[in-house]
Amino acid sequence: MKTTGLAVIFICAVSSVASAQNHGQKFTFDNMLERHDRNGDGTVSKEEYRGNPKLFDRLDANKNGSVTREEFDSGFKKRANQLPENVTVHRDLEYAVADGESLKLDLYLPATTNPAPLMVWIHGGGWRSGDKAGVNPAIIRLSSDGYAVASINYRLKDLSIHPKNIHDCKGAVRWLRANADKYGYDPSRVAVGGGSAGGHLSLLLGLSSGVTDLEGTVGGNTNQSSAVKAIVDLYGPSEFSEFAKSSDRFNKAHEIRTDQLKHASPLTYLDKNDPPVLILHGDQDTTVPVEQSILTDKRYKELGLESHLHILEGAGHGGPAFSDEERYQLIKTFLDRHLK
Repeated sequence: MKTTGLAVIFICAVSSVASAQNHGQKFTFDNMLERHDRNGDGTVSKEEYRGNPKLFDRLDANKNGSVTREEFDSGFKKRANQLPENVTVHRDLEYAVADGESLKLDLYLPATTNPAPLMVWIHGGGWRSGDKAGVNPAIIRLSSDGYAVASINYRLKDLSIHPKNIHDCKGAVRWLRANADKYGYDPSRVAVGGGSAGGHLSLLLGLSSGVTDLEGTVGGNTNQSSAVKAIVDLYGPSEFSEFAKSSDRFNKAHEIRTDQLKHASPLTYLDKNDPPVLILHGDQDTTVPVEQSILTDKRYKELGLESHLHILEGAGHGGPAFSDEERYQLIKTFLDRHLK
């Protein structure tokens, strides 16, 4: 069993986003206004928007250079409805209640008579925003190829609430195992994946199996394991001490202690028994340095573990390049090898 002996409240925050007012905040148009509407006119122009420009272009339905509330809501509703045929969706399944907040997941089930392997998706959003509806299209597509897919919510604010967010993620995996017979997937074949903050949490979940102070008891089901057989990491941070040296995305107003950075860093827990990882990262990512993924791959290989790093030329922090046909085949082939 892995141990750490740390009981830490992690005070490192991402400086590009302000603190949320509550842990349950989701990625909404109001969040977008708070972050980007610098002139206060109730819309977000392309000049104001500091996020992924490809996401802005998808939301700007009339292509007039600004995003309204109606366009935002319509864009996300359309995305949520783009599901493969013959997939059954169970939305808003409550897996736990924590700090008075109902924690829910969405479950996408393939049309198969055999128990399917399960892919658990953890959304990104800087540990502050985002929602289970924001699933990478390549991951949703897996549900048409014989995989069950679960997309989970977790408590949000920033990393100052660590380890609550990883407790939630592990609680979701335990709930999914406890309810496998009810929904018809295989609890012995489980993988985890995510993008950005979700990539970080996927790595942390996959590499810290058995670490007592990271397991938590969220949702109960403590007789179930939170361990996974494979990890799909899309541009997730892995070593915060190194990240803090090279990035201004951490809140410099706080003194960040080495032990705090270490406690939330997935690579702290890496050992020779950990599951294989597939890593995708853009070489033009200005949010999470590609060096984070290069370091993960290096540390894996130093231990003789299986790691597949794919650096996408010209790609930034997210975007269609991470869900196109080539990347879908990479993800599916990797999962097929370890779960089927």
